[in-house]
Amino acid sequence: MAEVLGPLFFECTWDDLTFYKMEGRYFVRKKSRLTREKVLHHPAFAKTRFYANRLAVASKIAAAIYSDLPLHWRQFWMYRDFTGEAINRLNQEATPQEAYDYLWKTYVEYWVLYQQATGIPLQTGRKQQPVKRPKDYKTRLKHRNSNPKCCRYRRLIGRNHWKSSYDNTAELLEKERKRQAREKKLRWLEDQHRKGRYKAQEERWRKMQAKLLELPPEIRLILQSA
Repeated sequence: MAEVLGPLFFECTWDDLTFYKMEGRYFVRKKSRLTREKVLHHPAFAKTRFYANRLAVASKIAAAIYSDLPLHWRQFWMYRDFTGEAINRLNQEATPQEAYDYLWKTYVEYWVLYQQATGIPLQTGRKQQPVKRPKDYKTRLKHRNSNPKCCRYRRLIGRNHWKSSYDNTAELLEKERKRQAREKKLRWLEDQHRKGRYKAQEERWRKMQAKLLELPPEIRLILQSA
């Protein structure tokens, strides 16, 4: 690390050098070779991953405690303090459930007893999740079957088409109509070609039968026996 004295000052990375500002002074250092893959998988960063996971667990515990507090009383700095206390409990070999129970008895139990004693409900930050009925079919399929525009779209491009019912623009419909017409014409040409080939074979067979009947009986018997 070296200090930059001027006359130009930067806050960026240039080639293998990183220019940055710290406490009102400008410094330059060599660019770090640290990557995301190295932090996630290298054994040297095992403790970093361990404490990062512990911080994630502690933040979830703090969020649960913070959401149970009354809205008129809680402040955001409490969330940070709850996170620190949860980390301390986890560092003391406590389980996440034990850390949650400790914080709940310390900060939330008072308000629960207060509501029971006074009968005054307190509004907390925890959201009341409505009970949702499980869907037996996809919403898109329901929309496709109930919307009359989608019914017209389905009749035009086919029932099992992959496109969504929201793609029923005039341009897409016209392209799909032309594609189906082109495929129909190709199938018709193939059928005609097949019919013509069979017809030509039948015609050749009839000519051969006619020529065979014109031959004398002795030669006809020899050809049939062969």
